[in-house]
Parts: sequence; structure tokens; C-alpha cells
Amino acid sequence: MLGRSGDESLGRRGEQAAERWLKAQGFQILERNRAIGDDEADLIAIDPDGRTLVLIEVKTRSDQHAMPELAITSKKRFRLTRLASRLLRDPQHRQRALRFDVVAVVWVRGETPIIRHHPGAFQSAW
Repeated sequence: MLGRSGDESLGRRGEQAAERWLKAQGFQILERNRAIGDDEADLIAIDPDGRTLVLIEVKTRSDQHAMPELAITSKKRFRLTRLASRLLRDPQHRQRALRFDVVAVVWVRGETPIIRHHPGAFQSAW
């Protein structure tokens, strides 16, 4: 079992793997770990369509049977949507479509990570 620092390291590695994977799919990563107050998104990107702003939550687990994408709580969804509403006030994003994605990373020690991307994983709370 991993200790707290091991969890953080696994999470960080998962975010980096997710970012590489998304870039390979044509996403333009704008920001990492963007926070405003209590609201935070792991990644903020532009979809390959060039128009859609995407807030991405990355969840990483080391258990091969894990479903990290199921760990997105209603509180986290609320905070992501609140962050999105703040970002859409920025003139550079005001006219963009918005989407919330989840990237699940299952990374068993010594193996290649399994990455599952869930575009439009949930809708805005507003």
C-alpha cells in the first residue's frame, strides 16, 4: 500500500501520462492544476475541434481492477463547473463551447498505464 507521498506521486504521474495521451489525440493543453479559491482542474485544454474549452479531471489508481473515473464526487463536479463559469468570463474563452472530461489512468507498478478518456463525462451544475 502506498503512503500519502506515494499517492501524490502516482497522481502526478497519472496527470502527466494523461496530458501526453491527450496531446497525442490533438488536444492543446492550456493549463495544469488551475485553481481559483477551492476550485481546481487538473488540466484545461482546447479540444481538437479548436473551439471547445475542456476542463479535465484526472483520476489515477494502481489497482488493475480499479475504476478511477467513478471517484468523481458531486462536490468535485460542482467545483469544476464553478471554475468553468469563472473561466468563461475571460474574453478569450467567452464564446467557446464548454465540456467536462474525465481521464482515468490505471497504472499498475511496472506496467504501461491504461488510459480511458470520457469526453462529456458530466454536465454543468448550472
